[in-house]
Amino acid sequence: MATTDLSPSQPVRVHDARGAPAGPGRSCLRSVESFLPLTMGTVRSLTIALRVLPAIVAVAMLAAGCQPTVRVRGEAATVGAGLGQQRVLRPLVEGAPAFKPSAARGQATFERVCAVCHGDQGYGDGPAAAGLTSPHKNPLTDFFALWGIRIRGEKIPSRPANFHNQIAMRLNAPWVLFETIKLGRPHTAMPAFGRKPAYGAIKGPATLTDEQIWDVLFYAWTFSTTPQTIARGREIYQSRALEIGGGRTATCADCHGPAGDGRGGRLSEEMGARVWGWREGVGAGIFTDATFLAARKPTELFQRIADGRGLMPAYRGTLDEDEIWALVDYVRTFMYEYAPPRGQQP
Repeated sequence: MATTDLSPSQPVRVHDARGAPAGPGRSCLRSVESFLPLTMGTVRSLTIALRVLPAIVAVAMLAAGCQPTVRVRGEAATVGAGLGQQRVLRPLVEGAPAFKPSAARGQATFERVCAVCHGDQGYGDGPAAAGLTSPHKNPLTDFFALWGIRIRGEKIPSRPANFHNQIAMRLNAPWVLFETIKLGRPHTAMPAFGRKPAYGAIKGPATLTDEQIWDVLFYAWTFSTTPQTIARGREIYQSRALEIGGGRTATCADCHGPAGDGRGGRLSEEMGARVWGWREGVGAGIFTDATFLAARKPTELFQRIADGRGLMPAYRGTLDEDEIWALVDYVRTFMYEYAPPRGQQP
């Protein structure tokens, strides 16, 4: 039974039968008493969590780095008796050694799948481009997701590539672009058009075969050159006699062959006697070796023409930069079927 203290000099207090404060004050006290152990337990748990957090983050980042990747080099085959067991790379598409990418075929795929973001002329100005944002998936968001915590930050704009940007295109090898299309670009709006995206990337609306990816890749590549540049490179390659040392002159075709395969040129047989790759039709200087050439950036080809290497003379000063870039663009056409893209067609 509760009693009331009515002493005139003290505020009114309510006590229970045992003399303890009753009412809201007692309830509050009980709440504090029950809360303190919980708080101390939570603090201990948080202390332990903070101690192991760096290790967990390190494991999460390691897992993030274990992304699926395409086989850039593929398995190798041994060729050439007496050549020191040289190793030759597999073709661009497994099981299709005669496959040659086609820009004309790639145009149909590009306009069906890619133009919505990249634009039908490859400027990165497609109807969906302005609204693209990066996905909220990274090691930090996945770490907190383990505890059921969903983190949503500010949406970061993610703009499609402009294939007319020659600087960017010249710094990427075809294999890099193939991997980007197949696996997507992590933490951007560029989706994967293969069956499984890389960690941090999103799956695209369509699934393309390796052949379709190579076709669309080289169609996109044609935006960074022009039919006039290709024609200029062809003229230099086939007809321009250049000093090769020893008082001799030769065209590019004299050594590398009219078809870029190291065959049929005036000096091709001599090159085959000196370089094993020339005999086997693979490696440096054999522009029909698509696997080898696909791993080379345009800037690497430019440097080899300009500064030379081994039996390759240096043409810096003999050819100006525009002529060297024209050669680079033309030499690339030996590994795919060139056709002018939309906006450059007659």
